[in-house]
Amino acid sequence: MPPQHTFTKPPPPVSSNTLLSFPTPQILLVTLNRPESLNCIAAAQNWELHAIWEWLDAEPSLRVGIITGKGRAFCAGADLK
Repeated sequence: MPPQHTFTKPPPPVSSNTLLSFPTPQILLVTLNRPESLNCIAAAQNWELHAIWEWLDAEPSLRVGIITGKGRAFCAGADLK
């Protein structure tokens, strides 16, 4: 059974373009999940990421946040479409 996390506030809601996981109770893993577009970040996803990092900063049980991209690219930058 995976460890239970006790947060002061729950993580912010995210779309399917951003995945949150906790490899250990102190680590937040954020995965950009748009491999078909090389994980470029759309405007709405930019706000999601901002909320995630604000939450991480305020959450005393988390020590580190890691961001990665699904597929062959980490991130191609902003989605300008």
